[in-house]
Amino acid sequence: MGSTFYLLLGFLTLAIFTTLMLFWRGDRNKLYLVYVFILYPFSAINYFPNFISPNLFDYVTLIFLFLFYTPRKVYFNHGRLYLNIFIFLSAFAIIGIINAESLSNDTATSLLQYFTIFVFAKILIDECMIDENFIYTILDALKIPLILSILFLVGQFVYGPEFSFERTANTNVITESGIRYPGFFQDPQKFAQFLAMSSLLLLIKKKNEKNISSFNILLLIISVIALLYTGGRAGLGSWFVGVLILVLFSSRQYKLASISAGVLLFLVVYNYADQFPMFNRLSSLNDDYNFRFAIWQDAFEIFKENPLFGIGLGNYANYVSVHNPDQVWFSGNNFSYFDHPESGYLKFLTEFGITGFIAVLSLIFIPVFNAGTTFLKSKDSTLLIMIAVVVSWLVGFYTLYSIDDARIKILIVTIICLLVSSNKWEESHVNE
Repeated sequence: MGSTFYLLLGFLTLAIFTTLMLFWRGDRNKLYLVYVFILYPFSAINYFPNFISPNLFDYVTLIFLFLFYTPRKVYFNHGRLYLNIFIFLSAFAIIGIINAESLSNDTATSLLQYFTIFVFAKILIDECMIDENFIYTILDALKIPLILSILFLVGQFVYGPEFSFERTANTNVITESGIRYPGFFQDPQKFAQFLAMSSLLLLIKKKNEKNISSFNILLLIISVIALLYTGGRAGLGSWFVGVLILVLFSSRQYKLASISAGVLLFLVVYNYADQFPMFNRLSSLNDDYNFRFAIWQDAFEIFKENPLFGIGLGNYANYVSVHNPDQVWFSGNNFSYFDHPESGYLKFLTEFGITGFIAVLSLIFIPVFNAGTTFLKSKDSTLLIMIAVVVSWLVGFYTLYSIDDARIKILIVTIICLLVSSNKWEESHVNE
């Protein structure tokens, strides 16, 4: 799709958003959050790629912050702790940037997107703390991107993988083993991770529901089958990890639902394995591992040379272009340096150093731990499912730095924010 299309899409998206905000009589903070999920398929489209490159999510967030945002005063357990961790992380990132031997435009873009995702997280936590039921509005809104991704996949079945929002095709899409469908993502691995996480969320029931809705079950089945068409083995493996958590710790209903989904998937694979690129990939797991392991070794050496504050936020591609020029992708006559070391954890470790690495993981694991504690008291299945989603993502993150795509970042930050909001749930249960 040409640049004119992207400009028209961006203008239309922002015009609709601004118009809604100007004439909306309800809560604009909540409208902004819901609009993010309506915008979701397009939110990662970047503009001005040769300079600071904000995407549509960044534009919407900045417009909202400076023109329409209503500040809230919300206090909750561990709120000060999360704020302090964020402040420390920001300080560590700035020190790493100051100490970097050289920087590129990617660092400025990363700083902007670091800021906008924090704004989104702050607004989401505040609104969920004020209105406990708003979580279910968000969970319903999360179905919108999933449904759109399935429809987009159908479009790719009909018109081919060229049916895409992306400016350049990923080399992982058309392979000797067949087509690995990316949906509205650029990378089929990220589509696989998105499907794995989103499908697990479909198991969440509302408070007044006794059973999982038939619509959610149908969408879950379709989502898992779609996952097989991505060829993303890490995504499938992470989905199984999430299901295993539910089988081990959930109620009887969820155990039956999880086991049934697993059995159904086994039957589909057993009878139609040759129809899915997941099981026709020529490269072996051993070949993939050897490829990644060499990059991981280089990345760990980069960390050892810059252990405290790293090489600078968003600076991996710039750094390896000088020190590890063999880390390069070729696509036809074009090439680009790796912007991550084939592992989310090593990306954090190299760019943030050990200080920022600990801070980032704290912002993930502390909400998971606190929500787990709340689950043991309340037995709220919604918490367990969201924990399973985060763990599922953490498993896939080992071999895939997925949050360089704004859509995956929005999804995982949303789930972590909902877990942070579980403090409110614990108070509700105590007061009952």
